[in-house]
Amino acid sequence: MTRREYRHEKVKDPVTGHHYWQTRKVELPSLDDERRMSLVADILGGKTTPEEVRKEYSLSSVSSIYAWIGKYVSQSGSLSLRESNEEDMSAKSKDDQIRELKAQLKQAQKEAELEKLRAKAYDTMIKVAEETFNIPIRKKSGTKR
Repeated sequence: MTRREYRHEKVKDPVTGHHYWQTRKVELPSLDDERRMSLVADILGGKTTPEEVRKEYSLSSVSSIYAWIGKYVSQSGSLSLRESNEEDMSAKSKDDQIRELKAQLKQAQKEAELEKLRAKAYDTMIKVAEETFNIPIRKKSGTKR
């Protein structure tokens, strides 16, 4: 699936030498949630920067990318912390039990990955704030009271 965007470009007429504006339609790849999540992971992993993503996907500003980071890093899943009811498990067949446990494991792995991304995002945010404003935010180890 693609999205359309119209770009305005200044073009020089080869005959007269005059400049004029030309509009052309550009097909850009659509950004579904999975693609956005992988881009957020790439940014937090240091593989790319928000500005590079903005240019590649012709986004108007990097603020939308930061919004994705906030959305996907703070997004919490529906992992249940309640204990399994033994009666529920015993009433199910072994195959159903295995399927359910695999689904729970997959969900737990997703949650762990989101928590890692959240920690990385907070760490990056603190680092950028320290560099930008030239102030120490993290408590230094070994400080005396």
